[in-house]
Amino acid sequence: MFGSGEVDKKNKFLAAGVLLLLVIVAVLGFLNYRAVSAAHSSSLYGAGRILIHGLQDQDFDITLDDLKKLPTVTRYAEATQSNGEEIRVEATGPLLDTLLQQYGKSQQDFSRIRFTARDSYSIAVPYDILKNCQIILSYINDGKPLEADWQPIRVVIPGVRSMYWVKDMIRIDLETGSDKLPAKKLVFLDVAAQNLPQEDYRAGDGDGKAIKIRNLVDNYGDGGSTQDVFIRAGDGLEKNETSTNFMSAYIKITGPDSPEFLAPGLPEGMTIHGMLVFNYSTTAFFDYAEGVRTLPRKTVGNKTGIALPEIIEQSGLIGADDYLFTENDGGSVIVATSDLGNELVYEGADGSLALTGSGASGPIDVSGLLSIEPVT
Repeated sequence: MFGSGEVDKKNKFLAAGVLLLLVIVAVLGFLNYRAVSAAHSSSLYGAGRILIHGLQDQDFDITLDDLKKLPTVTRYAEATQSNGEEIRVEATGPLLDTLLQQYGKSQQDFSRIRFTARDSYSIAVPYDILKNCQIILSYINDGKPLEADWQPIRVVIPGVRSMYWVKDMIRIDLETGSDKLPAKKLVFLDVAAQNLPQEDYRAGDGDGKAIKIRNLVDNYGDGGSTQDVFIRAGDGLEKNETSTNFMSAYIKITGPDSPEFLAPGLPEGMTIHGMLVFNYSTTAFFDYAEGVRTLPRKTVGNKTGIALPEIIEQSGLIGADDYLFTENDGGSVIVATSDLGNELVYEGADGSLALTGSGASGPIDVSGLLSIEPVT
């Protein structure tokens, strides 16, 4: 028989053994759960669908598993974010061109290609980038699978702004046709905005006033419709926005980043600061204040502003024998192109815009300038 001390010792060893066995079982169970969970996650990740529009007669889906069957590249890429910070990544995945080649196409066959994310963020990559840059449909970044909220694909384009690096990408639209129609009317955004209802709007740069873009286009546009809206900012940024997104948004007309394209439901990355011009159908809206900040200035006599040819070029206004200058009070003046010389648009003492210059037939002065139209 064992003494009581020996029995206690034996019981302690037995209890420790049972505890160790339970720990081993728990660890193995956890590891098995993680393996099953990871396999399940990987399966869902690979099955994530991406809709392709504009490549065939009918829309169709591809999955990450489909993309994994294509040859891949690994490229180091850098980009600048809107706040000025640099991002760097080593991206692995097939090139967009490799995917398109399966259907007898290449990037350069399209005017622009739009990528859309699950949160509705979308951006159209313009032809200049399509012509000169490789686009990686990456599913591995820095040697690791994408984070869950970036899957199934993160678009990486080395050497271009990070706004084109769309994560959680679920749709690709391949588009043809011109980025914008020739402008048949130029409206000064600053002036038109003062004629429209303004709303209080809170944004990243503080509270301010904003106008609804639909009101602006309905009141000063040509009545036509468009699929995409071309936008150029004063810092040189150019992009095409879908008409649906654009018409549901606002332009913030006060604050350091104004005029600013934004909307309550729009992803922050789609906000555009310092809009210089946008083209909706055949109407161009040009912001004089942003032009003064970012374009070359010209002086005529004691007036300083923006040269008229510069404004016409920036807006894409078509040429004509005569131009109709309409004033904010409804008055108008027609000037022959042959009479235009060194005209400039400037801001008067009362804050209104005016045109001045000396044409072949004498001085040209238009006050309260609202819009310019070619007379055809």
